[in-house]
Amino acid sequence: MEISVESLIRQSIDQQRILLVGNQRKKLAQFIRHILSFNHKAFHFYSEGQLTNQRSAPVLIIESDTQLTEFQHHVLLLTSVSESRTAEFNSLADATPKGGTLLYPEGDGKLKAIGAKERADVQPIPYKIIPHEVKNGITSLITSTNEKFPLQISGEENMLLLAAAKELLKKIGISSSQFYKAAATLS
Repeated sequence: MEISVESLIRQSIDQQRILLVGNQRKKLAQFIRHILSFNHKAFHFYSEGQLTNQRSAPVLIIESDTQLTEFQHHVLLLTSVSESRTAEFNSLADATPKGGTLLYPEGDGKLKAIGAKERADVQPIPYKIIPHEVKNGITSLITSTNEKFPLQISGEENMLLLAAAKELLKKIGISSSQFYKAAATLS
């Protein structure tokens, strides 16, 4: 059953709303959902008019490309975007409420300009490619203590999305250890 944005906002009044936007939002949503599920963390997920409920959950993850300002997000996570949508994403970032969080890729000049812009009581969090190595065709994440977690996925884009997921998930209670163990099972 399709649910309207207005109905979604009413139902999620007590939840932290996390909005994922940009060209890689679908893959990023897949990573985040997998890591949360792996760690048995309750969440709701909204995409293309469909709401997935598990049980009572403190967070609602929204993956969308339309009606962006209507979601009344608390946390905004930006992935890559075409030049034509830069102004729209800047307005969306400006709509982040006081006490909110804005995550953006540090290496993307146009999104860094949006994310690093001074906003009253909004926490900007830049992310960059997660530490990793490729040996014998196997990509492994490298923790701050030099522990290595071999992955089933590879590529710079995926490493950037994993960095975004790690930063976001840290904000909602996923430890580094939980993150790395779950990321190693992504396929």
